Amino acid sequence: MSQLSVELLSLGSAFMVVLFALTDREARRRSRRVPRGAVERHPGLYELAYLAGGPRRAVVTGLAALVRAKAVRLAGDGHIEVLAAGRGTNAVEDAAMTILASRDGRLTVGELCAEMYGGPAIADLPQRLTRQRLLLPAGYSAPGWSRRLLRLSTGIACGVVVLAAFERQPLSAVIALVGVAVGEVTWRVARANGRVPLTDAGQFVLARTLTRYKEGNLRGMPDVAVALRGGSAAGDLEVRRGLQTVDVIPLDADGSWVWKPARLPSTGPDGGSGDHTGGLPYGAGSY
Repeated sequence: MSQLSVELLSLGSAFMVVLFALTDREARRRSRRVPRGAVERHPGLYELAYLAGGPRRAVVTGLAALVRAKAVRLAGDGHIEVLAAGRGTNAVEDAAMTILASRDGRLTVGELCAEMYGGPAIADLPQRLTRQRLLLPAGYSAPGWSRRLLRLSTGIACGVVVLAAFERQPLSAVIALVGVAVGEVTWRVARANGRVPLTDAGQFVLARTLTRYKEGNLRGMPDVAVALRGGSAAGDLEVRRGLQTVDVIPLDADGSWVWKPARLPSTGPDGGSGDHTGGLPYGAGSY
């Protein structure tokens, strides 16, 4: 095969991969669109925790609130001990106290999470967030046709790499290899994002709240810190002081979404400015 033909094949395969990568990205983005007004939602504390990390994060946030209220103590071995009988101030906290009381007041964090996942206090959170258009409906899956086209084009690019190497044309091989790399990266990103049940508005709302926390506007709210960052937030001395404890909060090692915002986007899904500073209803939902 002539050198020109191999070069054209390599350029064509790389172009095809890039085109289908952009197509897949746009298809996934469109599938997460919701009405513009959804970005103005202000979820409550436990809705925010679920939005940031799923059911385990909601349970860990409830434990942090109970620790701060000195109702329970979290031991270094991961067990929870009841210090004062009573009810919590929220459905999640109340459910945790009820389960702990029924098990003689001593469970591991993992055991408590497993028992609470099927309960109404946790099950109600994704339902409310779905109604607010911040979570995708149960059973959602990103479009598959665009990913199949992406895999097909990446496979063709791999074949061109082999052909260019056989023809001893390193430049053509490198061009096709770039296409393979683009396809693989896009594929991995698509798989990771497919496990995150947030809509575009949910991602924006979460990023907005996290930006406010990083800017210091929510630093005096330790429960919000745990809701946003999980049990690892207790690594900060300021948060431990706010929780009024030096006990070890269990690390939120699993159960979190893959997508974690770093900062507020410059523009939101509605095309407006990203400088939203609406207040977070602390400890109670606004819906």
